[in-house]
Amino acid sequence: MRKCSRANRTEECLARLGRHEIERLRHDWELWAREDQLPPHGDWSTWLILAGRGAGKTRAGAEWVRRLALAGEAGLSPCDIRIALVGETLGDVRSVMVEGVSGVLGVHASHERPLFEPSKKQLIWQTGALAQLFSADDPESLRGPQFTHAWCDELAKWRHARASWDMLQFALRLGDRPRQVVTTTPRPLPLLKEIMADPATRLTRAVTADNAANLAPAFL
Repeated sequence: MRKCSRANRTEECLARLGRHEIERLRHDWELWAREDQLPPHGDWSTWLILAGRGAGKTRAGAEWVRRLALAGEAGLSPCDIRIALVGETLGDVRSVMVEGVSGVLGVHASHERPLFEPSKKQLIWQTGALAQLFSADDPESLRGPQFTHAWCDELAKWRHARASWDMLQFALRLGDRPRQVVTTTPRPLPLLKEIMADPATRLTRAVTADNAANLAPAFL
């Protein structure tokens, strides 16, 4: 790709690629993502993505989940990965985080896509990785399960934000370094301020205009 680009022959180069090569290219997230959509370097426990509507934060969260489920993380093979997907309601988790255009199912290539079992509220990958769906409206549902990772979406809208967040922290107890990603629109929520102030948090920000290339002009 670099050689073709330098020669200003990108379209010609793409035309030579086979179907499988194009599929791999389409799902190479590091190639397409902005820097603020990629996991921070270094040692952290919480990656907080504060971004406006349409800025691409859901895609960033879903791609992080995909990466974990397919490749694992330092010290953890994919079969060790257990992820909590927590949203405002179960309906939001399913419609946005799982089945949405930028959700977990949508960011996978067809051959690597996990099996979604709505009745069991879980996703299972061929690698052995597992993700479970939870509603922040029911903090008690997080009592008992345990995870290596979690993705929390729109935390600033959770009605029981404090209770659900605290319960999730107790559930993140597998592996040497449990981690979580929080994707949310900014709001003056005390809990968000606490998360931001935590030394183990890495913060990235984005605005809607940053994702203009993927949005309808009328939305901007």
